Amino acid sequence: MLRAFVYIVLGWLLIALVGGMAEVLDVTVMLPATSAVIVTHVAFSRSASVPAPLCVAVALGYLEDLHQGAPIGTLTMAYAVTYLALRWVSARLALTGWVLQGLVALATVVFVDLVTFGVLIAMADAFGVRREALVTSLFSVHWHALATLLVAPPVWSLIDRTMARLKLDERPPGQAYWTGQ
Repeated sequence: MLRAFVYIVLGWLLIALVGGMAEVLDVTVMLPATSAVIVTHVAFSRSASVPAPLCVAVALGYLEDLHQGAPIGTLTMAYAVTYLALRWVSARLALTGWVLQGLVALATVVFVDLVTFGVLIAMADAFGVRREALVTSLFSVHWHALATLLVAPPVWSLIDRTMARLKLDERPPGQAYWTGQ
């Protein structure tokens, strides 16, 4: 449970850091989704049964909802569905090296964005959002995904180092993020 709490705290700090840096640097288009990287790490570490890591994904989605001003529950659901998909993928794919970590984080953020887009399109009338605006915003997803790809290896390393420092790392050193099941 402490491991899940550390994931949530790291996620919250990274959300605040990215938002703060975006404000300072006056960047609005290319912001990385550090929460997607954390959810990917949670899924591929396979350190616990589904409920605790799923709670991490839901908590990070909720924090993203609050931070981005999205309708509450939109990103919460997107991160939960994404975690469940990643959990399935993690049983079939071994992540070795920062290139694969970055590519899987890229795929994760694209999946999160597509699920979010689907929810917002389905609920556009209820939320009072124009569908044309949503479709237009979908064309800037590639910048979001590229930024996430670029920050994935350092964020992944930060998580590994934090878990090791707190003695919460359950993998032997050098073992891939996959249990072979």
